[in-house]
Amino acid sequence: MPVIHLHLSVSLYVLRNTLIGALLLMSVPALAQTNFKPGYVLPLSGDTLRGQVDSRGERRNATVCRFRPSSDAAVTEYTPAQLRGYGFTSGREYQSQTLPTAGKTQVFVQALVVGKTSLYRYADQDDTEFYYAQAAPGTALLPLVQSDTTVVEYNQQTHAETKTRTRVYPFRNVLWTIMADCPAVQTTLTRTELAESQLVKVFSAYNVCKGGEQRVTQRPKTRLRFAVLGGGYQADVDFNGNIEKELHSSMRPSYGIGIQLHPGSFNQHLSIVAQAIYVEQEYSAAYTGTGSLGSGYERTLQVNLSSVRVPLLLRYSPTRGPVRPYIQGGGVFAVHTKHEGQETDYYPRFSSQVTTTPLDLRAYGTGLTVGLGVLISTGQAGDINLEARLDSFDSTSQSSGLLSGARGLSLLAGYTFGK
Repeated sequence: MPVIHLHLSVSLYVLRNTLIGALLLMSVPALAQTNFKPGYVLPLSGDTLRGQVDSRGERRNATVCRFRPSSDAAVTEYTPAQLRGYGFTSGREYQSQTLPTAGKTQVFVQALVVGKTSLYRYADQDDTEFYYAQAAPGTALLPLVQSDTTVVEYNQQTHAETKTRTRVYPFRNVLWTIMADCPAVQTTLTRTELAESQLVKVFSAYNVCKGGEQRVTQRPKTRLRFAVLGGGYQADVDFNGNIEKELHSSMRPSYGIGIQLHPGSFNQHLSIVAQAIYVEQEYSAAYTGTGSLGSGYERTLQVNLSSVRVPLLLRYSPTRGPVRPYIQGGGVFAVHTKHEGQETDYYPRFSSQVTTTPLDLRAYGTGLTVGLGVLISTGQAGDINLEARLDSFDSTSQSSGLLSGARGLSLLAGYTFGK
């Protein structure tokens, strides 16, 4: 795969940096924004307070609760020691609990199943997830642990070491003890892995077995969104024949379609983007030289490319509010539906002599792309997105090194449907 080149023409360099700087300025306010949603807090005493709760990701949600009674009211910040818990109208619920660690840390843990037995999830500062069981309301949390170990055995006959990977399931013993009074559920533990979906299923089944009410909160479902986009593309390539020359293309229209996948098992700030974008580029350059017999000539280089490009990107958006900046990067595969190039030489001394030599261009290419953008919500209908991308491709010509890969700038605007 190619590396993004730093060798740019002055005009393209200034344009790229000016635009990216403008997008950064647009993004700074969004990075500091809040993401208040309808919710409630549970004080240590007294009634439930309803209003809006700031949702800023699992790590922040575990350490602080920011609450306001209404959109125009002052914000109050609560620590886990100041609340019994808080939640969102959409269903997510957090409880103040003390982790069974050496420091007895008090945090907000997300309640996945609440009933006779309860299941909680906690994400630390490294986004590592931990699961805890509570045998009965008000009792201490019990860590649920699963680990892999490697056992090394030495064979005396072959004088070689054999490594065997073994998985151990301490959490099964914890659940076996808690759920001893429901054999129908207890017997399923031998097949249970430390996966959230399986744990939720086990705890839910046990609470149903013992009767009584329970609340179950699942991870968000996987969402697939469709997008349309259009804009412009400008790029440079280098000619490295008998003379080195940089060829430029003007900003030309580009347009396409795409999908954005939000896997339910991903971090909520990450998504996968796949697109198909059509671009056209015309590169040209002219220079003078001297032929083998000492006669001067004027040479014109002309390259025409039309491509369907398919980028596969990983997108990260640090916030979840109505204005969301994002960064993204990934690989691009390009199919050149048109790939024509030629050298045309004109000899002024021999006014009738014009020679044309075709350039053998590749029918496809691969590259890398990085970008910066911002999403602007229009409600339940979808999002407007504005972005800039830099990309770099491998060789344009069949002859390696004759024509370098394109180095380009994309300016795109689009609309992504749905939420």
